[in-house]
Amino acid sequence: MRQNRLEPQGTGMDTVTGTAGRSSRGSVLGRGATTAAIAIVAYAAMDMCHEVLGHGVATLFVDDVTPVSLTTVALSSKGASRLVALAGPLMNLVLGVLAMAWFRRRTTVGTGTFFMWLFATVNLLNGTGYPMYSGILDFGDMAAVIAGWQPHLLWRTGLAVLGAAGYYLALRVASASLARWLDAGGVRRKVIPRLTWPGYVAGGLLLVAGAAMNPIPNLVLLVGVSGGFGCMFGMVFVPALLEPAAAEAAGEVPWGFSWTWVGGAVLVAALFVFAVGPGIALHA
Repeated sequence: MRQNRLEPQGTGMDTVTGTAGRSSRGSVLGRGATTAAIAIVAYAAMDMCHEVLGHGVATLFVDDVTPVSLTTVALSSKGASRLVALAGPLMNLVLGVLAMAWFRRRTTVGTGTFFMWLFATVNLLNGTGYPMYSGILDFGDMAAVIAGWQPHLLWRTGLAVLGAAGYYLALRVASASLARWLDAGGVRRKVIPRLTWPGYVAGGLLLVAGAAMNPIPNLVLLVGVSGGFGCMFGMVFVPALLEPAAAEAAGEVPWGFSWTWVGGAVLVAALFVFAVGPGIALHA
């Protein structure tokens, strides 16, 4: 998917106020649609990396665990293993660190680079959010890792504290990296809410929709809502974590409506919700 460099804005584009106003509104809506589409692809990729590259690959190394079915909320299996449970969040952390390291080397302001930031951020938030979530609710991957360990309340408390600290650190790194990228591209930081909010809402709705197709109804709340909106809630605080820029840039985000991203997101969402959501049988 093509990346666009920030280009200077002309001064003689629209001289009629009504036309300029309609053009501006169209540009905002088009940019929002593209940003939401990028988020749909990033969230779906994060979720499948967690289930397939994390849990799924780990089952290949554990003899007494056999994957049975894949959905958007879980890789169901015969047998249990702490290693398989740990592999999902751990894969998110590894991919998040690698993707963020790659992103921080980029200065081109474009859709592809923003996708990499968003992919890195949601992986980091998911990987650090799982310990916090499991420690508080005693449910989820990390709860399976510490199941039976005593004193159990102490282990849960440690998980929650470790997860919260990691979550805050991940959010600080993601926020600073995004601001640095925008500064380097001459884009003002005031656009950040217009990047994070569409991503947060679209990505969260995707995970909820995928969970809603699961045969187990209570997973909509336990995994869909908590993972899509709860675990990623830090996204909305990205602007608040930043110090004011020494010299505020004047540029806008240099992308509008993209058929490539929107069309790709529609395809990804359809496969994620209607194919993976109800479950894909892996073994009888």
